[in-house]
Amino acid sequence: MIEALNDFSKLNNVPKVQLQWLSRHMEMVDIPKGGFLFQKGSPIDHLMLIFEGDFELYLVNNNNRKAFGRLQKHDITGMLPFSRAKQATGFAVARKPARVGKLHREKMRELIRDHYELTEVLVHEMNNRIRNITQIEVQNEKLIALGKLSAGLAHELNNPASAMVRSASLLEQHLMGLPADFKRVIKIKTDDAAIDAVNNFMYQKLTEKPSELTLLEQNTLEDELYDWFSECSLDDKYDLVPLLVEYQFNIEDLQFVKSLLREEDFNPVLKWIVQNMTTNKTVTDIKEASSRIETLIQSVKTYSYMDQSLDFQWLDLHQGIQSTLNVLNHKLRKVGHEVVTEFDEAMPKIMGLPGELNQVWTNLIDNAIDALPPKGGRLTIRTKATENFAYTYVQDNGHGIAQEHLNHIFEPFYTTKEVGKGTGLGLDVTQKIIKQHNGQVKATSKPGETIFEVCLPIDPNPE
Repeated sequence: MIEALNDFSKLNNVPKVQLQWLSRHMEMVDIPKGGFLFQKGSPIDHLMLIFEGDFELYLVNNNNRKAFGRLQKHDITGMLPFSRAKQATGFAVARKPARVGKLHREKMRELIRDHYELTEVLVHEMNNRIRNITQIEVQNEKLIALGKLSAGLAHELNNPASAMVRSASLLEQHLMGLPADFKRVIKIKTDDAAIDAVNNFMYQKLTEKPSELTLLEQNTLEDELYDWFSECSLDDKYDLVPLLVEYQFNIEDLQFVKSLLREEDFNPVLKWIVQNMTTNKTVTDIKEASSRIETLIQSVKTYSYMDQSLDFQWLDLHQGIQSTLNVLNHKLRKVGHEVVTEFDEAMPKIMGLPGELNQVWTNLIDNAIDALPPKGGRLTIRTKATENFAYTYVQDNGHGIAQEHLNHIFEPFYTTKEVGKGTGLGLDVTQKIIKQHNGQVKATSKPGETIFEVCLPIDPNPE
């Protein structure tokens, strides 16, 4: 047994007498291929040294298996000195037959008291484990944040992009029908005064923006126009009336246009007017969709500070919060939550790391959104400036945070969310970033009101 322990490079500097003590109190266990070294929920009661074998580590979230590491020959795992872990959170399955030495927790006190060098090695191993797990979880937190951002952008960009494709297709179909109508238009006989009057009247309708009609008013106007078209024996009323109603053409408007023209010219002129309105409406839809995409792209550039320095710099606090709201807007609109922003107009620029602070706003706002009730959700973001400090308050009217949880929410890996929905690092990362700015964050909560208060110095390094 001593010879086998000597093969563990991590134990090379441990005195022989301590290795002898370890070998006397260790139980050797054989695990077949497919057997488990530990399973989720099993107690962590043993220090374990792997003499032979190869174990795959994996988690199961929502019935999905996710590998996250390996344990191989000469690795040390399980309970370590001063560790507070009580239960395994994942599984370790043998990829081939394995042989493992186990030291029960009842020997841990004696180990720490009498065997300093061995304890030192195991404590160092525990520090490495914590460091590795933290790195993995921080990376997972970043990937989760990136996934949320990507999902939001995909959703937000899809709507205007689909609108542009749809409008372009309609415009293409509309333009294909123009040649036949053009023949009727060029046969029109009228004077310049009538042409100018019709033209000016049409563009007045295109540019004016009257108040929107109620559904009842729309239906009433539509019925009146259909009846008038039937009385005048006009063609294509089912194609023309809906758009005329949208631009709020009434019977008096149509009678005015008709009074300027010969009887046989009215129908082609009316169709020409509607064609111009169709083109105008389609181009406007494309312009609005393009503008929405441009706004989203600008929000992403602002959020990530793309093409800008990532060092401390003077930044607009409100701009960062607004860009974060833009990229998370899909979650808010999906269930119709209300968003209220009360920004202090006297807020000066503050010195900070823009990308990191945007991560703070993302964590706080995203958590607040998750806490909102299914209906009647209200997210309020307020800012206030004093002579030396900038305060930001993120408030939701959700279920609140229980007092027993409130005292732990900033601890690493602490989460009240379901498995697979949070790493427990969001608020820990938030606190670290704010401390990096010499600021403070605190939370107060009761049912129906949770407030996170962030206090940042306007200049963290004054002369």
